[in-house]
Amino acid sequence: KDIKTTNYNIYPRYDYTKVSAIYPYGGKQVLAAYVVSQSVEVKIRKIADAGTILGGVGEFGVTDVSGLTFTVDKLKEVQDKARDAAIVDAREQASVLAKSLGVRLVKITSFSESNNNPIYYGMSAKAVSAPMMDSVAPQLPAGENKITSNVTITYEIR
Repeated sequence: KDIKTTNYNIYPRYDYTKVSAIYPYGGKQVLAAYVVSQSVEVKIRKIADAGTILGGVGEFGVTDVSGLTFTVDKLKEVQDKARDAAIVDAREQASVLAKSLGVRLVKITSFSESNNNPIYYGMSAKAVSAPMMDSVAPQLPAGENKITSNVTITYEIR
């Protein structure tokens, strides 16, 4: 469940041979091989293992590693918790404001939510790079995913 193919590509590669020594710009297209590439997405659940795994992928013929992303398992649960915390905070702020204004909160008339997207906070990319001659596994920067939820609640007041 943590390894999946995201793209598979196959295309012909041609070599060009000269048809004549007299006319050097002419040539014949000859099929040399078929080139096959596959893009694979791998989810590494323990960030501590990521450097070791990335350091060893070359043994499997991997020639390109890109698109590293940091995600959260059970994102919906975390987003729900962030929204619940934002609602509690908004309710507390509304109560303080109502008290200061000398009014009473009656009922909620509207609700909206925004910015419920994960944001990764980590070290700079320089921290990831290492000299090519080192055989030490690359160190991935430590950081955090911050899930935020901004809510707007409109109350009827009296």
